[in-house]
Amino acid sequence: MNDLWLKPALLGIDRPQVIAAEGALGQVLASLAAQDDAALAYSQQVGVLAACRRAALRMAAPVQMPPVAQDDPLVMPADHAWLPLLKALFSSGMPPQWMKRTRHEACLQLASHGRHLPVAVLPQALDAGARLNVLRSALRPVLGVRGRWLAACNPDWSYAIQTTTAASAAADLEQVWNEGSADARVDAFQKLRAQDAENARLRLQGTLKDLSARERQDFVAALQPQLSDGDAGLLQPLLKDRSREVRMLVGPMLAQLSDTPHAQYVRAQMLGLLQQQRSGLLRRMSWALDAPTVAAAGWSDAAIDGKRPNSDLLGERAWWLYQIARQLPLAWWCQTLEKTPEQVLAWARGTDWYDALLRAWMERVGPAAPDWVEALIATEQRQLRLGELLAMLPAAQRERHWPTTVKELHQQGILGDVLASTGPGQTLSAAYSQQLAAGLGQQFGDPSLRYDYYQREPLLELLAVLHPSALARVQIADAPTEATEAMLDCLQQARQLLATRQTLHSTF
Repeated sequence: MNDLWLKPALLGIDRPQVIAAEGALGQVLASLAAQDDAALAYSQQVGVLAACRRAALRMAAPVQMPPVAQDDPLVMPADHAWLPLLKALFSSGMPPQWMKRTRHEACLQLASHGRHLPVAVLPQALDAGARLNVLRSALRPVLGVRGRWLAACNPDWSYAIQTTTAASAAADLEQVWNEGSADARVDAFQKLRAQDAENARLRLQGTLKDLSARERQDFVAALQPQLSDGDAGLLQPLLKDRSREVRMLVGPMLAQLSDTPHAQYVRAQMLGLLQQQRSGLLRRMSWALDAPTVAAAGWSDAAIDGKRPNSDLLGERAWWLYQIARQLPLAWWCQTLEKTPEQVLAWARGTDWYDALLRAWMERVGPAAPDWVEALIATEQRQLRLGELLAMLPAAQRERHWPTTVKELHQQGILGDVLASTGPGQTLSAAYSQQLAAGLGQQFGDPSLRYDYYQREPLLELLAVLHPSALARVQIADAPTEATEAMLDCLQQARQLLATRQTLHSTF
């Protein structure tokens, strides 16, 4: 049966018409069509078709059974001591953050022993990977033969068996570049740039005029990680972009490319404000700095904003100095003044323009200049939070600035920074973990946990990132007599987490 009857009905029935059908149904329809009232006869035929359709049995498409899964010699035995632990880890559909980290750790530990997840855990583990992308890289190596067999039976688990070739990856990037959302296109551009910087640059240059100001800003920022002299031709015209945000972004990037006319112009502007003079009893040579007294005519072509916003706290001359200084690479100051970052900061404090310089340097600092990060951490007037600066340092350097007790971490508000700096599958160093371990266990019995929900979850997550060598030092405190149900639940989770991690790092 089909819907070919609909068109005649819409156009109108002015003469007898038979709706074609095979067999006995066709005979019934033909007899109905023989009536004098053509419209009534046609309506009755449609009614018969509707009744037949309601009564008909629709058969689903035949299901093709997958081949039988092969045996997996590396699967973990069903009677292994880890089985209850893994079932508990992967049973929750909405796991807390500490459990997400411990799932990742369990997969890594299982892989280190060359074994695969037990069959009883595979469906829950595959579901967990479907919900959490970051788990997939650790999960795939421990799925084994049966896990991949299961993944092939469920489209939601297809991530576990995806093997993207270079050709298909390139095709996917091409499609995203042509059809994707703004954020997806920026991500595709970064990947294309890693494969072929020149081609990616030409693509961006050809589409810039069609982008919004925000999109131009995002794409220009995406050039920064692999910035090279070849990008100068793309960036130079953007010094006159309609968007102030784009101009402010492009200026420092071009100034970073030392051979560009813009870099030479900005350096010349700052050198015109610096002079060497003899000072002190020993008449030693030192650098003196003075801010601009008037706005230069060429500033508008160099992304130097000569008009100070009314709301800005800097004075006009300090604003002009800041606008020039923010474009210069940090290394230029060390090379020009022949000083270390600490010495440059000490020199700046002796000038009248410390606030403007410090603000400029805070904008320029990043992970590529850890010596400057260290120097700025020690300043008292920094505009960035301590956590933002510490996040720019390698983990070993970062830990030297963190308090050595959990209580201080909480009081200073940087416990979240500690956790954010520790990626999935990573732990804090053994030395730092040893310092935190004893105090962390006692913190779970602190009366403040009775009602402080925001403290409980980070404490559990901190326990999940302690180095395995420090776990033996953690003694979870007993619950105080006035503990609430929520606090008791937190204590139970802490003991479960500690026991789980200790088992994961014991003899397999």
